[in-house]
Amino acid sequence: MVCDTYSLLCIGLITGPAKNYHIYAALIQDIKDMIHLNNVTNVHTLREGDQCANFLFKMGASSDPDLSIHLSVPVEMNDLLRNDAWGTFFPRG
Repeated sequence: MVCDTYSLLCIGLITGPAKNYHIYAALIQDIKDMIHLNNVTNVHTLREGDQCANFLFKMGASSDPDLSIHLSVPVEMNDLLRNDAWGTFFPRG
């Protein structure tokens, strides 16, 4: 499995040596353990390269409920999914 993230800091915390005094040291160690057990590869991606994830992030940040379950893709996301499937290039701005 491949896990894409925008955050080089997160990749460093997860793949680097343990930082026992980090405020989230226990959580980071749990993530490391899960990655090791499930054969996960962490990859850095640019935010511009994953418009769908960025859309969902913004949608979640602007909503009130703690959890939203979508039974289908939000209509506003159809063009983004099409671009993602076609591998459309988005220059970094």
